[in-house]
Amino acid sequence: MATYDLIIIGAGNLGLWTAHQLAQRGFGRIAVCERTWAGFGATTRSAGVVRQQGGSETAIKLGIWSRERYISLGAELGLDSGFTETGYYVLAESEEEKAAFLDLVTLRRACGMENEWVDAAEGRKRFPGLDWENLLGATYTANDGYVHPPIVARNITFAAARQPTIDIFEQCTVEAIERSGSAFTVRTTRGTFTSDRVLDAGGPRGARRIGAMVGVEVPVSAARHLVVTYPDVPPFPMFFALAKGIYVRPEEQGALLGLSNPYERADPSDRYQLDFDWDYFAQMRPAWESVFPALAAQRVSRSWAGSIDYTPDHLPIIDQPLPGFYVLAAGGHGMMWGPALGMKMAELIVEGVVRDLPEDEITLDRFAKPRVHKDAIALPFPTT
Repeated sequence: MATYDLIIIGAGNLGLWTAHQLAQRGFGRIAVCERTWAGFGATTRSAGVVRQQGGSETAIKLGIWSRERYISLGAELGLDSGFTETGYYVLAESEEEKAAFLDLVTLRRACGMENEWVDAAEGRKRFPGLDWENLLGATYTANDGYVHPPIVARNITFAAARQPTIDIFEQCTVEAIERSGSAFTVRTTRGTFTSDRVLDAGGPRGARRIGAMVGVEVPVSAARHLVVTYPDVPPFPMFFALAKGIYVRPEEQGALLGLSNPYERADPSDRYQLDFDWDYFAQMRPAWESVFPALAAQRVSRSWAGSIDYTPDHLPIIDQPLPGFYVLAAGGHGMMWGPALGMKMAELIVEGVVRDLPEDEITLDRFAKPRVHKDAIALPFPTT
């Protein structure tokens, strides 16, 4: 029976970044248990958008910190970070959206990021490839961008694996967690581990199940998200048509499109590979082709359906609901916020506190109260 200072369950972007950040702080021995492979599952099925233009204080700060850490990790490893800066427009299609977006520009600037409102007339000059006819304008940040998820998975796996204090166990399914006093016994398909600390970073297919093993309800579910790529689109900045639940970014020599159906329900299966909803794709195709004509008549080069983890308010969980038992969830933004979430969870584990984020946007007990905050710039995930 091996003993560690911390057992992390889940070797996705969140679990690996937490391990790496703890090692950087000089923390003790860490076991990372992953039932498939490090960086597999939701991590490499992500679209890779890194957006600082969040819809709440927490979302904004996590976006800022994550962008910085993606770049710094690449420099640390001597490898490319996988981050490409493109600029990002978040489009407003109604007066209500415009008013909300202008308030968010003020909040983002107060959080230390550069963000501006661009009206439709100016937008036509800056991004003529977009059809601004039915748009009132957009918020814009020049240094938003995207990462290539396989490169991110490679980098953070390498960063964690090269640390002598971190052991990564792949093909290691957690079957039970037993609690006795201050100690946890974690029984897996690769043996039994003990520790005074356990972190549940199980993602959309594991966080709820792992929490249930110790009697903690973790309101994380999986929703289907559709992604397609097009092979031949001239370079352009990213954009997000929030009301339509559609975003588009560059991808190799073409474009990547992501979309979510607002009527999608939580997926109760344990599958990573889901069927692609071609009917919804066909239904929504006129929407993105009208706003971005460059995609009209384009052939699809790749398509896939990913499982995105979500919480009821689309915000993360960074908490310790039981002594020694921690929960980390991304609220649908594992690739976008992973580095910062790992940093803040490491802070909680080592220092016992999460600084600079509103408590009512990150703790588990917020879900038992009337809902006050949510991330206003998010895909239309289910609310239950």
